[in-house]
Amino acid sequence: MSQSVLASIMDSETASDVAAALAADDYPGAIARLEKFASRGENPALDQRILDLRIEAFQRMQWPENPLQWPREFEAPRQAGKLADIDASELDIETLKSGVFGSGGLIVRELVEPGQVAMLREGIDCALAARHAAVKGEATEVDRSWYGRSNSVAGGPVQFGNLGKRTPADSGSVWAVDSPRMALHLIALYRELGLPSLLEGYFGEAALLSVKKWVLRKVKPNPGQVAGWHQDGRFLGEDIRTVNMWIALSDCGGDAAAPGMDIIPASRRVIHETGTAGADFDWTVGPGLVAGIEKSTPAENPRFRPGDALFFDEFNLHRTGFASHHTEYRYAVESWFFAASRAPHKQQPVLF
Repeated sequence: MSQSVLASIMDSETASDVAAALAADDYPGAIARLEKFASRGENPALDQRILDLRIEAFQRMQWPENPLQWPREFEAPRQAGKLADIDASELDIETLKSGVFGSGGLIVRELVEPGQVAMLREGIDCALAARHAAVKGEATEVDRSWYGRSNSVAGGPVQFGNLGKRTPADSGSVWAVDSPRMALHLIALYRELGLPSLLEGYFGEAALLSVKKWVLRKVKPNPGQVAGWHQDGRFLGEDIRTVNMWIALSDCGGDAAAPGMDIIPASRRVIHETGTAGADFDWTVGPGLVAGIEKSTPAENPRFRPGDALFFDEFNLHRTGFASHHTEYRYAVESWFFAASRAPHKQQPVLF
């Protein structure tokens, strides 16, 4: 965004303060000054600039190295071979460590309150519809407030299909950063939930989001489909420190009408072989191998209520859980957080 455009959306004092902060590579200070100038959602151009700075910050700020062995000590799982399951009031550093490292994952009930769930569902619908209008060349000003690719973002979410004119408006996935309005709303929500301090305690250092592993999802029911088992560590590389927070925004999984997730609640920290044992793709774990794993650790298909969250890391083996009785769409937000010292550059870390 050019300086002339910035000057047109803020007063000279704010512009001067922001410029001084950026000259000192004080990105948190610049962002705080812009957030003080106008409330989130008041000015789409300003929202875009704030998000751009959050993306650019990783390359310009100094991040300390963290050579300490990780993970550190954690408590034994509450129930071996089963996902840990707690109320939101019980979420802290120790329950997060115990659930992820000891049980392969942690379900946190009612982490997000109903009003926020409704706002996020509506926002996902608006972002998908705005993207559909944009690729057809029919975007309105309202659409542009919900969807727009930042110049600070490299590449595109090719894994979610062709973004051409045939992209459906009623389902799919959108990078959160492609909807600055949604991205900034989510960052504010994560702050309210206390995630910065929780994750700093979990990692032993500051946590970052990323462009490419922060996704708004609306999955349509597909009773005839069988999804592939996979581990995100297959794509993210080695020597990382990461945890995913998947927030269900629909009643899903179990006997609900919307697809949930099939999950292996195993604490083994290994990346399984892919592309073999009947796998359909080179990145999926074959059903033959999964069947062997399930002999000792059967898969779960938990029931999630709107606002429930699931935490897991790159070693978790999972897939979308389609079933014959599904008739409803599933809304969700997926947010992978990375320890700053080990954040993979190709994922484009985002300050939050």
